[in-house]
Amino acid sequence: MIIYLQRTNIGMLLVDNRFLENMNLLGQPAQQGLLMTVFLLAYSLANILLVSISNRLGPRRTLMWGIVVGSMILMLGGWAATFAAIIAVRLLLGITHGIQYPNLSVLVKNWFPPHERGTANAIYAMGGCIGPALAIPLYGWLNQSWGWEYSFFVPAALGLACVIPFFLKWVSDQPGDNSYISDKEVRYIISNQRNCPAEEDSDQRSPGISQVLKNQSFWLLCIAYAAFNCSWWGLLTWIPQYLVQARHFEMSGMTSYVTVAYMVAMVGVFTGGMLVDYVPRKSIVGLAALLGVALATFGISATSSPMGAVICIVLAVGINEFVFPTVWAILQGITPGKLMAAGSGMISGTANLVSAMTPFLMGFLIQITGSYASGLMFLVGMALLGALSCWVLLRQGH
Repeated sequence: MIIYLQRTNIGMLLVDNRFLENMNLLGQPAQQGLLMTVFLLAYSLANILLVSISNRLGPRRTLMWGIVVGSMILMLGGWAATFAAIIAVRLLLGITHGIQYPNLSVLVKNWFPPHERGTANAIYAMGGCIGPALAIPLYGWLNQSWGWEYSFFVPAALGLACVIPFFLKWVSDQPGDNSYISDKEVRYIISNQRNCPAEEDSDQRSPGISQVLKNQSFWLLCIAYAAFNCSWWGLLTWIPQYLVQARHFEMSGMTSYVTVAYMVAMVGVFTGGMLVDYVPRKSIVGLAALLGVALATFGISATSSPMGAVICIVLAVGINEFVFPTVWAILQGITPGKLMAAGSGMISGTANLVSAMTPFLMGFLIQITGSYASGLMFLVGMALLGALSCWVLLRQGH
């Protein structure tokens, strides 16, 4: 939740005139979108290139130090005086955040048996929904009451506070290393993992990452996850400004509706996680969800009613979250345990690298057409492409 709170301050800064004036960004949607795109490019490359750090330190220490360094970098953003300085902060923040998801996936793989991973993935992904839900009203209040600088200072301080459980070792790399859980629970986790023949077989095959990269299903998951991320980052970046400028909502109304959207997303990701654990072919959840996202996103632009647009936004954001547990549950089932960090880094990095250009491309399309519709149609196309990849995964038996 805290890392999403840290990375999502940009959406509200794009409707803060003082920030836009200070950074010479008024009337420059393409440059505004670049603030998120630079973060995502650094984030995606870090997912792929920093796996060696994860392997050396383990997930607990990697997560802990990533949050500490990222929070200190974020704090510098409050003192930035130029657009270039903000870009530098976003780039460095992306690097420190890029090591998060691969290590979270390793912890899920280590701590949960296969039949519980959909729900486990959904629970930690709920933080990604709670973060924006809290961020919108929090940053709206901070920007108006204290100034945009505090939308950097406050989440940085919260980040430093949230590493305390890591220092106290409430989190451990393996269940057997944790003194806070019972021996009975450790035996339950280990026995259920050993009773999964598919995973035992995958662990005994090729020792290299090439085993994963040669798997067609892996690349189809990348496409589906890229489609999910395009909608996530595209809507997260531009919806606040869209509601204020295109639909003429007041700031208070905008913050309320966007908060509702991400609270619905929290319900969506948890429901999706339980559904993924229940259905034998998990990809059908992703297929249905991405088709729903495409339809809802089209509705945002097509409806003439401002409230109709809000309803479509809530649906698009909420339905999109069903894709997240689908992708990670399938990946954790086809990837050997010793390659989980590398496989997670590759899929998160590749998908985010593809989707990194979404905020910039949407801003560019908005700037050259003078309409938000062109940016929204880009998201529709990506959702349909993701649905196609899930359909192929379904035919493969996933």
